[in-house]
Formats: sequence, C-alpha cells, structure tokens
Amino acid sequence: MKTGNKITLFYTLITISVIALVSVTFYFVSTNYITRLYYSYLTEKAYATAEKHWEKDEVDPESYARIQQRYEETLPVATEILLNADSVVETRAALTPYLTENQITKLYEGNVITFSQGLQVGAAVYYPDNEGNFIVLVISSNQYGGDIQKRIGWLLFVLIVISIILVYFVGKLYAIRMVDRIDAAYQSEKSFISNASHELNNPLTAIQGECEISLLKERTPDEYQAALKRIASETKRIIQLMKHLLFLSHGDKEILKNATERVYLADFLFQFASNRVCFSADDYSLAIDANPYLLKIAISNIISNACKYSGNEIVDMRLHDNILEIEDQGIGIPAEELNRIYQPFFRASNTREYAGHGIGLALSLRILNTYGAKVRITSIQDKGTKVSIEFCRIF
Repeated sequence: MKTGNKITLFYTLITISVIALVSVTFYFVSTNYITRLYYSYLTEKAYATAEKHWEKDEVDPESYARIQQRYEETLPVATEILLNADSVVETRAALTPYLTENQITKLYEGNVITFSQGLQVGAAVYYPDNEGNFIVLVISSNQYGGDIQKRIGWLLFVLIVISIILVYFVGKLYAIRMVDRIDAAYQSEKSFISNASHELNNPLTAIQGECEISLLKERTPDEYQAALKRIASETKRIIQLMKHLLFLSHGDKEILKNATERVYLADFLFQFASNRVCFSADDYSLAIDANPYLLKIAISNIISNACKYSGNEIVDMRLHDNILEIEDQGIGIPAEELNRIYQPFFRASNTREYAGHGIGLALSLRILNTYGAKVRITSIQDKGTKVSIEFCRIF
C-alpha cells in the first residue's frame, strides 16, 4: 500500500473512531435522559391520580380544582391501576406481572418504583391516606420519546457516514499534498547536497592538482608563487561558498539577531552606482530597519548577476516609492526555468559559459524575505531580466 493511502486510512480511522465514540456517548446519554424524564412524568401522573381519587373530601373546592387540572395536564394517555395496599395478598398478586418481589417490597417501604414491560413503561407509588393505604400504577407507551431516540440514532448514523466520506477524501487530499511536499523537500535536499558537494569538490580538486604538479619537480620561485596564488584563489572560493552555505542554514530568527539599524535606502543604494550601474531615486527619505552588511550582500549579489549576464550593457537601478527595480539588458532566463531560479545551486541552462555557484540569488532572497521584502523576477530570454524588490517596513 502506498504511503499516501496508509496516511489517509490511519487519519480516517482515528478521526472516525473519535466521532463514533462521541456519537455513541451522546446517544446513550440523550436516550437515558429522555427515559428518566418520562419516568418523572409517570411518577407525577401517579401522584396526581392518587390525589384526584382520595383528596376530594379533604380539601376545599378550589384546591381540588387545581388537583383536577394537574391530573388532566399530566400524560392524558395512560393506564391507571388503583390497588388497596392493606390487602397485601391480593395486591402482591396484582403487582406481580409488573414488578419483582424486591421491587414490591421497596414499594411498600414508600419508594417510587419505575419499570418497563415490553414497549410500555410505568411508575408505581405508595400513597397513605386517612381512608387507608393505596398503591397507584400508571402505565404508558413512551411513543414520543421513542421517536426522538430513533431520530437521534438515525441522525448520528448519517453523521458518521458523512464524516467517514468527508474525512477520507479530505485526508486523502491532505496526504497527497503532504507526501508531495515531503518528496519535493527530499528531492530539493538531495539536489542541494549533490550540488554543494560538486561545488566544493571543484576548488578542492584544483588545489590538489596544483599541489601535485608543484611537487613533481623543482620549480622557480615565480612558478611557486603563481601556484600559491591559484591555491589561495581556490581557497578563498571555498571559504566564500562555505559562508553562504552556513548562512542559508540559519533560521529567520537567527538572521534577525544580527544588529539592525535605520538604513536610508537612497543613500545606501548610491554605493552601488558605477559606470555600469545607473542609479536614480524619487525619494531620499525612505528608510528600513536592517543589518547594513547583510542588506549589502543581498543587493550586491543581484547587481553582480545583472552585470555579469548583460555583457557591457548598462544596468538600471531605480528606487520609486517603496520599490527597488534592478533591470539589465542581458541574456535573460528561459521561461520554463524562471520558477526554479530561487533554488540554491540552480543555474539557468544559458549560463554555463559564466562563472558562478548558483547560490547568490538564493542568499539574497533569504535575506530580503527575512526583512519583510517581497521579490518578484520577470525575464525574457535574450532581452533581459528585471528584479523588483518591494520593501514592506518603510519609515
């Protein structure tokens, strides 16, 4: 079974088990409450029946009228059985079809007894009076309560069925997305490790080659010096690459821990102006809170790419409102590869003749995104690329 299906089934079983447990608990609690409520109505009816038969000669007409009204309002459809409790043998015989011996004993002790007989339920009360001691049974069919219980049962059943279907398909969709995300992360990590190993291996191989060639025979001081310069250059390349890799491994909170200060964008960006980079701004008062060193790395990487891939063409850098645009007239990026340029070590297919690691842009995006900036890149192959940076926290 595929991982996505396993996750879906597990998620569905857990969720439905919880829903079923809650539904069953609710059903039994609600039905038990309905039954107890109906038993209380039966008990009230039994006492109202006893008062109606044996209190008429003991109360005034107004009080008896209230007793009569109470009798009529409590469960109008019910079977009433009146027994003389003092005739123990006959009364016990009459009660036997409805109550057990233990229940009859408790009834004679003055307890209210509730019972069920087939589809009917009833209540029995012991009623002492000046005319004697009596027992009243009220028996009725809890039709409305039964209908409510059935409706609740069917409603919960339909709810569970709908929940199973809904949870399964939602879980399947979630599982597919999650598995796809995990697979994409795995492939990205695999590609990152492969590319990082490759980029680190190139300068190390060059250093090793220079050392082996230099040791083959005696060299002149100039030749040793030239070899050392090449080794130093490759070593610097490794150090720079390692710094970038370490920085990319940091979380956003770690990046934000670097000391920040108020940076006025126009004055800050002016340092990148040169004979290759034309800078213009329409507002010199815009400022953000950022680390100047990290911000310089982010902007310089983008400008460096613009200059590298545009030959001798001028690179335009414009700051208007809170948006910085860096536009070149270079080789551009193939349309089908534009959505991949944010990945570390990815280099467009038309950049193989240019030196680079494919990590500078990813590093710039990481820094800018950490400071709340939104980056959008548009490009047309063989015509040029424009990078738009929208700074969100402007002062």
